Amino acid sequence: MFRIVKAKEFQAECESLRLDGRTIGLVPTMGALHSGHRQLITMARDQCDIVAVSIFVNELQFDNPVDLEKYPRVVDKDLEIASSLGVDLVFTPESADMHPRPTLFHLEVDRLGDILEGASRPGHFAGVATVVAKLFTLAGRCKAYFGEKDFQQLSVISRMVEELHFPVEIVPVPIVRDTSGLAFSSRNLRLDSEQLKSALSLSRALFAARDAIAGGEKDTGKIEELMVRELRREIAGIAQSNQPELDYALVVDPLTLVEPERIDGPVRLLVAARVGGVRLIDNIGV
Repeated sequence: MFRIVKAKEFQAECESLRLDGRTIGLVPTMGALHSGHRQLITMARDQCDIVAVSIFVNELQFDNPVDLEKYPRVVDKDLEIASSLGVDLVFTPESADMHPRPTLFHLEVDRLGDILEGASRPGHFAGVATVVAKLFTLAGRCKAYFGEKDFQQLSVISRMVEELHFPVEIVPVPIVRDTSGLAFSSRNLRLDSEQLKSALSLSRALFAARDAIAGGEKDTGKIEELMVRELRREIAGIAQSNQPELDYALVVDPLTLVEPERIDGPVRLLVAARVGGVRLIDNIGV
């Protein structure tokens, strides 16, 4: 495994590998690698000659300085995991290299970036799109692997590639859950045992809504009300401070992220809530 810190060196290495006829699979991450990331890397390993993982906590996508400060940073452990999974290149740039100061240029994301997570975290998707565009520019022609857990992010990045004509194929990777149903997330590292139990309310709300749709319910409003009830249901034995605080629970079209009047085709169920001050998101496709 080869670790690269400088952006220009990473760009040159990727270009050299392509000139040798190698295909590149890029897995952009912010570190704190978990089973979900393992799935991304494993799929890239199966489909590409070279697997490149970036580890960079991108300050542009944080609207809360405290959240940025508390984001887990465990690079040494991440490098061990990457090595064990057969990663070829690990790109760990410094912030000043990725975002030279003063920063004069950034991408804007209309509509898709203003709703859902964008409404709760202003500027978040502009920051995501800007750093991912830089990673795509450095990596060049490649396949890029993104988890469906951050479904809105996946939608934004897919549309960005289409509109800006990046020579990148986006590969969606299904959500990975533990045996309890909790979706793996780097933010789970900030939850204690009681908060982890509370966090299960997100997946329970989604599974209840999925079952209701499978049972014949087609009314969008009723499905959303069901998810809200599940998320607001007080969990026995959990302190009030650790009960989930609902942000949204919505049924959306998987392409436009707009709420349909009725469920007459594929939809995505999305939920977001805070548990112990940590913002969590989850979703499933139906």
